[in-house]
Amino acid sequence: MNDQEDRIKQREALEDAHDNFVQPYVNQLIEVNAQSSPNIDVALPGFCCVSAWLGLTLLYCFWMRWRSPIKTF
Repeated sequence: MNDQEDRIKQREALEDAHDNFVQPYVNQLIEVNAQSSPNIDVALPGFCCVSAWLGLTLLYCFWMRWRSPIKTF
């Protein structure tokens, strides 16, 4: 039982070390300054661009499919 208690204490110590030392460093690295990013709405133009490419791809696929139908014997 003593060995299991030692492992539990070691695990708790490692979790505390992560919370106290690693997590603040990670938070500092991923923090984004609100003033550094421009206020440009890219959702609508991105959606339109992706939709246009998808539409063109589907039209091309249908055109190639009906242009030369697959012959089955």
